[in-house]
Amino acid sequence: MTQRSMILDRVGGLDAAEVDVYREGSPYQPFGISRRAWGGEPFVDFISKTGDHHAIAYTHLYDIAFNPSAGIVLQFSDHFVRIAGIGLADVYAQLLRQRVVFICEADHAAASIAEQGQTTVTRLSIEARAPQDMAHA
Repeated sequence: MTQRSMILDRVGGLDAAEVDVYREGSPYQPFGISRRAWGGEPFVDFISKTGDHHAIAYTHLYDIAFNPSAGIVLQFSDHFVRIAGIGLADVYAQLLRQRVVFICEADHAAASIAEQGQTTVTRLSIEARAPQDMAHA
């Protein structure tokens, strides 16, 4: 076992996505994780199926909820991010460690050819939090 794989094994990253930079035009990758052995990433970049990017700082993240049937809901200071898809448990686990550097929504073609059980983000939405939501935070 190499030193790199031992470190990744300790932080739960051996079977996770081995991509830490989103590359336009590359094959679909639902998410990427930081290769850093410790410390969190400053931002997570949310990429829509149309290619639009919206990066939000982890320092504004206050709550993460995961329901395997409904997906992941991230509550940031000014936004809610909702992620629906298949096989999102690893995405959730890596978000808890602030290791996810991007989450990419699959376009129709990528979603339709994804293997059964393969992690696939089928819907990604970013919504501004309403003032009444912020009063109850």
